[in-house]
Amino acid sequence: MKCALVSAYIFTVLFVIVASWSKEDQEIFRLRHEVEATEGPGVTFYDLLGTKPSANHDEINKAYRRKSRTLHPDKVKRQFIIEKSVKRKPTKAETRAAAKAASDRFARLGIVANILRGPGRERYDHFLNYGFPTWKGTGFYYARFRPGLRTVLAGLFVLVGGFGHWIALYLSWKRQREFIIRYIKFARHTAWGDSIPGLEETSASTATMPAEVQAVNRRQRRMQEKDNKKEKKVTAKKTMKPATVIPSESARNRKRVVAENGKILVVDSSGDVYLEQVDEDGETQEFLLHPDELPKPSFTDTALCQLPVWAYSIIITRVFHRKQATPAENPEDEEELDAADSCRGNFELLESVKKTAENGSNRTYRKKKNHKTK
Repeated sequence: MKCALVSAYIFTVLFVIVASWSKEDQEIFRLRHEVEATEGPGVTFYDLLGTKPSANHDEINKAYRRKSRTLHPDKVKRQFIIEKSVKRKPTKAETRAAAKAASDRFARLGIVANILRGPGRERYDHFLNYGFPTWKGTGFYYARFRPGLRTVLAGLFVLVGGFGHWIALYLSWKRQREFIIRYIKFARHTAWGDSIPGLEETSASTATMPAEVQAVNRRQRRMQEKDNKKEKKVTAKKTMKPATVIPSESARNRKRVVAENGKILVVDSSGDVYLEQVDEDGETQEFLLHPDELPKPSFTDTALCQLPVWAYSIIITRVFHRKQATPAENPEDEEELDAADSCRGNFELLESVKKTAENGSNRTYRKKKNHKTK
């Protein structure tokens, strides 16, 4: 434990030392901050000298000489006095302030030229290409990425629902596998002790296999297979008798064992262990206990894969159910309307029949009456 703490402390110290900025880096950051404050935002050292980032050492020297002549404090002071004297003569305080600003600017120009002419240029180009850290009260720090709520929830879902769920499934599968192996060993030892007939016979047959039977190469193996087939055909022709079904020892020799949790385990002579259960109908069923029967969990069994599939299936079933329900309701309505129309039609038919019957009776009566009069 102490060694782990000491190693963690040493690693933290080394990480802080490596991650901290050097003095040259601090100077570059400070100078860049001052240049942007006086010259304008986004002004680089190359812009201050009036050259390109691809300039060589001689071009940087020429640019520095040319720029130093224009930014020399004496020249800037004289130019300031001339410009201000057009309206009124500048005061001594204004002249001193202009001279101080010019001298500071000229000093920064010299430091910038020294950085670009020395080994600090490579470091400056690195920060120029990949970004400069910002000043945050106590030092220069890079602006950290601050994810939103959706990004955090998505990351947690991927981490917990994917990797974390898979670890939980794997540990559960491993624990169940160990449980089944332990119960199989317990049932075998309780039923047959340290000697199981089926396992002993198979192990003895595999252990005492003569070296002559083992084929040396493919050709000898094929020859042996052909000879064995010929011998089997000859013996089958000589002894042609009706086959009798002989029950195996595993079917005859079976023992029941009560486990610690009260479950009944059946062990046969071959070493197979079965779990005996009685269903609701009273029928006894046996289930083979084997560690290979447990499927090993995969990444597709995690919530990261199963939850979208489950949501997709629910959406699809609801959409299809609605589509199937709407045409199913329409025929019922149509049947009701047809039934109502048929009832109305029958009622109208009855009325028409009655009317026709009445009219017909009147007509027949009149005919008969007319016939008598005639």
